Amino acid sequence: MHLSRRTLLAGLASLGLVPLGTPSTALPATATRTPIQTTNTTSETFRIGVPSRALTTDPAVTNDVETLRLARQVYQNLIGVDNETGENIPALAADWTISRDGTEVVFELEEDVTFHDGTELTAEVVVENFARWGTANELLGTQRLRQAGRLPFSVVFGGYASEDSCLVDSVEATGDHEVTLTLREPIPQLIAALTHPAFSITSPASWADFDAALAEGLPMIPLAGTGPYRWGDTSDTTVGLAAVDANHDVEVLTIPNLHERLYGLRTQQLDVFDGVAPSVLRELVQSGYQVLQRDPLAVLYLGINQAHPVLADLHVRQAVAHALYRGEMIASLHLEGSYVAHQFNPPSLLERSDAVVTYDADVERARNLLAAAGYDGEPIEFWYPTGAERVYMSQPQKLYAHLSGRLAAAGFNIVAKPIAWDEGQYLSQVMSPSTDRGVHLLGRNFFIRDALYVLAELFERPTGEFAWANPTVIEALAAARIEDDPDARTALLTAVEEAASLDIPAVPLTFPITALASGHNVDFYPISPVLDEQYSRVQLS
Repeated sequence: MHLSRRTLLAGLASLGLVPLGTPSTALPATATRTPIQTTNTTSETFRIGVPSRALTTDPAVTNDVETLRLARQVYQNLIGVDNETGENIPALAADWTISRDGTEVVFELEEDVTFHDGTELTAEVVVENFARWGTANELLGTQRLRQAGRLPFSVVFGGYASEDSCLVDSVEATGDHEVTLTLREPIPQLIAALTHPAFSITSPASWADFDAALAEGLPMIPLAGTGPYRWGDTSDTTVGLAAVDANHDVEVLTIPNLHERLYGLRTQQLDVFDGVAPSVLRELVQSGYQVLQRDPLAVLYLGINQAHPVLADLHVRQAVAHALYRGEMIASLHLEGSYVAHQFNPPSLLERSDAVVTYDADVERARNLLAAAGYDGEPIEFWYPTGAERVYMSQPQKLYAHLSGRLAAAGFNIVAKPIAWDEGQYLSQVMSPSTDRGVHLLGRNFFIRDALYVLAELFERPTGEFAWANPTVIEALAAARIEDDPDARTALLTAVEEAASLDIPAVPLTFPITALASGHNVDFYPISPVLDEQYSRVQLS
């Protein structure tokens, strides 16, 4: 599915746009709407262009944003989220009860539910799913687990099943459709956490081929779910979703180039494209397209590797923070409404305390700090992804150019290190220990509204990404996980943000407004700040 260079240039010229280099992944050469060829075809196909492709079909073994978005279409969780209020609601669990001391949760499952492969939903199936999540570390192996980062089961329950820190005591089928989860300590935010797409319930009968292929990488082998879609035809650039309980099929097209996504919308080859950037916003508005903005529940940051011999010095890390003109970066490269981040949680989840250190742009102070550290022009590699964008990181090359220019102006000797995002290459290398990597671009989307989650994912365990371990932070996060007093929990999480602002394992850059654009034939798209955007709810003209 490739768009010719000539066709692309002609299309962009008609829009008054200049292409950014040679197109990579491309759109179909025709705008004809054809259904996905599956046994469950419908009369229409909804087509959405996304900035990077999903890494796998199993949301339990990755932190990949695109994988998690697709998981919401094919699978269901025990607990769901109300589309209007954001409250926790029954999904595959028709009801649940929590013991007075909070250590026992009993889930009553919906009956007469069947997976796409014909397997019946029973308590034993749910028990097997819990076992799979809890042993994801063994399933992936040490090297692949390190590259994936800390997975949701470990974040929510404090560790994997084989680790002493894990708060799960047992998960048992106490009836045909009743599951009892027993905890060593209560987890007050557990029910909300179980709405994370990583806790999708899948059919154990569909795991064998997937697990066998893991040794070769994260495969796109379909798992069976109970959602409104099942996996359809998949290629390197397109994932098909076949309607089971929906009015249309879906094609998710990977289109890393922003202007190709815009061209796809203009030529009606796309109904929606995600990853709107300021450079195309005016064109979209003038053409009458609807731009749907998400609330800022994502954070973009500049990671700092403290294993680097120069960046191990706190004065150097402080110089990095003071060298960055984040307000200027936001004004030119982010959508209006984005704002500077001084911590990793947006204020809607955790108010910033006065004790969080803020680093305002001050090039002279940055130079003085470098002089105090004895910095003598040693090269600092700046890693950034190519060949893809993220929902929270539009046009990473431009972000690199802005930030590296500011660092160079403060006296840093910056060396560009572009790394392809494809096949998880960028994530794999950024998460691995290295003394060469200096700083890198990355971010996180918030899939649940809990200030603990991103902090625990980033900082509760030492990782190769930052090479930073703070015992006080580790203890505070473990305590916050089981703290049922809201004020005490907030104080613990605030202390973590304060410690991170002092040690600077990363510089939070921005809480970006992210947005997508919909074509004239889309009457409704279910926008969500936590990317709970159910394609079955899309309404096409």
